[in-house]
Amino acid sequence: MPAMQTGRGGVSAPQLILFPTNYEPRTAYDVRAFSRPARAFTGDFYVTHRHDDRIWFALGDVSGKGINAAVVMAMIQEELEHRISSCANAGCDPATTMARLHEFLRPLLPANKFASAVIGYASDDGRVVIANAGHPSPIILRRDGAIDLVDSTGPVVGILAAAKWRSSVRLMGRGDSLVLYSDGVIEAESPEGCQFGMERLIAAARAGDVVRAVEEHEGGTRTDDLTLVLVRRS
Repeated sequence: MPAMQTGRGGVSAPQLILFPTNYEPRTAYDVRAFSRPARAFTGDFYVTHRHDDRIWFALGDVSGKGINAAVVMAMIQEELEHRISSCANAGCDPATTMARLHEFLRPLLPANKFASAVIGYASDDGRVVIANAGHPSPIILRRDGAIDLVDSTGPVVGILAAAKWRSSVRLMGRGDSLVLYSDGVIEAESPEGCQFGMERLIAAARAGDVVRAVEEHEGGTRTDDLTLVLVRRS
């Protein structure tokens, strides 16, 4: 594993590992995040934020690649950090946070641009609340081997004039893990053109080394940005 670096999405380092710095030493969750751009710029974004008895998290992906996607990502990153902090203080539902992000983005984005996103929080009692805007389904890996997917609860953000989201509620037991990921994880291709896929992701998450598994599958090639946030209930 490369040395830890600090920074935000859009940094033109070959890869970037970020660990949250605002958590109390004793918390109900262990949170890890990793982001690796495929090229100089990334369209992936993520946020983690601790407030009272909750850890807020968000992860998403801007359509397209290159500098244009990176510019949109930077706008989303800044606004999302503000929105999550504000909603955490006000006790908002994640679906409300998603709607406010959409309202901010829609007049700013070109007609051919949009973003998929997941916004949610995990409270110290194990309650997990998630709004999913057209993003690959977050995975809850149960300690007993069961798998729980949190499917889309509304459209992608930034396009539709009238869009609504709802929040899904789950419970995480001790030892359960929540895996958020960009499509660059499951769509990572081997030299033979085989995608990494959901089954490999689940197996790698259980083994505790998704990044290495993806990189071994790719065989040295990089076709898309790769971003992960893992939240494990201690």
